[in-house]
Amino acid sequence: MDGASEGRAVGTGSKRAASPLGVARLALLFGLLTGALELTQWLVRNRLSGGGALGTFQMSRHFYWMIPASNLAIFGAIGAVLGLFARVRPARAAGAALAAMGFLCGLAILLTIPGFYGYAAVALAAGLGAVTSRHAREHPERFRRALMAAPPALGVVAAALLGWDHLHATLTARRPASTAAKHAPNVLLMVLDTVRAESLSLYGYDRDTTPNLNRLAARAVRFDQARSTAPWTLPSHASMFTGRWPHELNVGEKKPLDRAYPTLAEALGSRGYATAGFIANTFFCNQWFGLGRGFGHYDDFYEEQAAVSVAEALRCSSLGRLAVKALPEPLVGVERRRKDAGRINAAFLGWLDREGGGDRPFFAFLNYFDAHGPFVPPADFQRPFGRPAANAEEEAMIHEWDVRSRAGVTDAQLELARDSYDDCLAYLDREIGRLFDELDRRGVLDETLVILTSDHGEELGEHGLVGHGRSLYDQETRVPLLMFLPRGARGGETVAEAVSLRDVPATVLDVLGLESSDFPGVSLASRPADETPVLAEVRIKDGISKNPARPPAWRGPMAAVVAEGFSYIRNADGREELYDVRTDPAQLRDLAPEAGSADVLKRLRENLEDLTTVENGD
Repeated sequence: MDGASEGRAVGTGSKRAASPLGVARLALLFGLLTGALELTQWLVRNRLSGGGALGTFQMSRHFYWMIPASNLAIFGAIGAVLGLFARVRPARAAGAALAAMGFLCGLAILLTIPGFYGYAAVALAAGLGAVTSRHAREHPERFRRALMAAPPALGVVAAALLGWDHLHATLTARRPASTAAKHAPNVLLMVLDTVRAESLSLYGYDRDTTPNLNRLAARAVRFDQARSTAPWTLPSHASMFTGRWPHELNVGEKKPLDRAYPTLAEALGSRGYATAGFIANTFFCNQWFGLGRGFGHYDDFYEEQAAVSVAEALRCSSLGRLAVKALPEPLVGVERRRKDAGRINAAFLGWLDREGGGDRPFFAFLNYFDAHGPFVPPADFQRPFGRPAANAEEEAMIHEWDVRSRAGVTDAQLELARDSYDDCLAYLDREIGRLFDELDRRGVLDETLVILTSDHGEELGEHGLVGHGRSLYDQETRVPLLMFLPRGARGGETVAEAVSLRDVPATVLDVLGLESSDFPGVSLASRPADETPVLAEVRIKDGISKNPARPPAWRGPMAAVVAEGFSYIRNADGREELYDVRTDPAQLRDLAPEAGSADVLKRLRENLEDLTTVENGD
């Protein structure tokens, strides 16, 4: 019985027995169909999202053939199993094969939908399998023709989309640059993910975690009270790129940055700058979340994703990713990888070698992930403050740090986490020092505006919390900020007043002497003498919970203002907190209940209302 005959026999549900070979052929057809469907929907979604959907799932650069190959292999393996079943129960094999193939095809597509619950996907896919089996029995000839015709038709669509993407990239690369920015300073934005100011010797920490930043600060303007706009990655970066407060942007775990406001990369790219981003946090800084908009080159992939291997092919398909989770680690390798600072620097310098040397200035964004949990520096780095995990329990604690609560961490484990975090800071500091020295050697540093900061900090047991996105205390919102002006201007200066990372775009355009009406805020390079109130916000949960076991930010939306040397925090339930940020940096004494704080509380309440209600944040 050939493939067509087998399709007819399977479709009719007749008494004709399904042969093992026929069932295997049917499985391969479904594998081709699923691979073509999954590839096509990814390419369509990638085009609609501006080129970032694939980065969300950290796929291989060879996804265009790995997605079909992975599905073909998976369906082929299942077809072989069902073929053996056909030997034993040939009369029932046809219906079982159709239902199983329909289920797996539906499941594969449903699993690609971000935020779609796994149980819901399984239930819906089971329904699709039943519908597929029934349709094949009721309309065998129509089903057979559709099954044979769909993969090549989808292949043509996928090829057209791939061809368009390649043509668009080629034309964009050849597009002549504007000459408006000729000989203008370069811009380098360096964001050290999860680095809090208080753990840096640059800001008085008793461990020498940042000797290179200490050295480099002599040629920079240092801001002692710099604040992120949010205690987690996406809204903080979105503010740095657009100059907007988080409540204006409405980004979230499943909400990318939309096109309502221009980005700094778009503004500089339109003025002739070569733009590039080099991303270590590929989870929330990838293109799907909108942060790659405006960059001519955006490296949000891992190096391993350029490799050709069975594991990488499996990771490209949704069913393959399920298999990777189920298979032993030695067979597929570690799923969660990370790019260390050395790799980010090498990628940036390699791009600079290709793009540099002409009259066109560059804007580069470097995102480092070394201080983000798990706190594990590269194996060849000699830890100055801590040690590797000594046993499986410590190893698990370090690797599961992101989802731990303070109650789930012993004092000894917390000490290990702090030591490991400091080790990661020391490694990051070493690589930053090396990059600055290399840029200096090349003669690039003096011609570059460098802004070095962090997107947010980290709780390491303070306030009974661990991690970030938990609160608006200083441990999560006070970040380092160094500004290196071109040609060494104003080196060694210190700014004590509170400033916001929201002002990064306005600062860049001001220093470059460009019109900055696209970006609200004030320039950190020429800020007014009066301190401007600084806002921070977090909206992890929309509803309000009174459960004291939950971190503050998980009980509902929060907002905070830093002004007049005070930090004012308003919790979701309306409870207020007030701290003196200079005399009480650990925020141990809440001044809100004290009678003498009434006037300060009133003014900061008004500041908060002004910042969160003014239309468009202007």
